[in-house]
Amino acid sequence: MVIFVEEYELEALKKEIEDTRDLINTYIEYPDIFKDELEESSHKIDDLINEYIKLKK
Repeated sequence: MVIFVEEYELEALKKEIEDTRDLINTYIEYPDIFKDELEESSHKIDDLINEYIKLKK
């Protein structure tokens, strides 16, 4: 049961990382307009990746 929950969490994190990466790619096209959003998304993806790595261990 614990393994299933961890796998579900990993998949959810992976999806959120991909979604955030898509947002960053959109924001990067207009960095002057989306400066704050780009910075916020960059911090978010760092946090998500760190959490993913922690769960993966």
